[in-house]
Amino acid sequence: MAGSKFNELCSAYSNAQTNFENFRLDCHSIATSLVDEIKKYMEIPEQRFSLYKINQNNEFQVVPPSLVNALVLSNDSYWHFGVGLTVCKADNSLQEELILVHLMIRKEIDNQFFVKYANHEEEFEVFKDQPESFHSFFDFLHETIIESYKERLQQFLGEKTERKLGYLQ
Repeated sequence: MAGSKFNELCSAYSNAQTNFENFRLDCHSIATSLVDEIKKYMEIPEQRFSLYKINQNNEFQVVPPSLVNALVLSNDSYWHFGVGLTVCKADNSLQEELILVHLMIRKEIDNQFFVKYANHEEEFEVFKDQPESFHSFFDFLHETIIESYKERLQQFLGEKTERKLGYLQ
C-alpha cells in the first residue's frame, strides 16, 4: 500500500494543496503590505479607510476590518478586493464622499507580484519587504483620483456621495 497508485494520487493532492496555501499566504501578505503602506503613504486616518469584498456581480460589500474577509481569487488569477477612502470637504464637515477602488493583485510563478486597479491595463510590480516599491502605484492611484474630480462634473445631491474607480460593469 505504501507505493500504491492511490497513495501517489493522495500525495499529488497534498502537494497541490500545500502549493495553493503557500500561494494564498504570499498573496495575502503582499495585499496586507499594500493596505498598510497605502494608509501610511497617503496618511489616511483609520476612520476614513474601509475594506470591501468584490462579489460576483462586481458590487462592493463592506467587510470587517481584516483583509482576509475582503480577498477573493477570481478566474482571471487575480486576487480582488476593494478599499474605501472617505474624503470630506473639511475635517468636521458632514459633506463627504466614499471613493471605492477595486484593486487586483497577482503572483507569477517566479515570485513576482503585480498590482493594478480594475479596468486599467497597467500593472505595477511590487516586492515583498520593499514598501517603497508600492509608491509608484500609489502615486498613480492618487493622480487618477485627482483627475476624476477634475474631469467629471459631480452632482453633490446629498451629504454623502460615492465615486467608484476601477469598477467593473
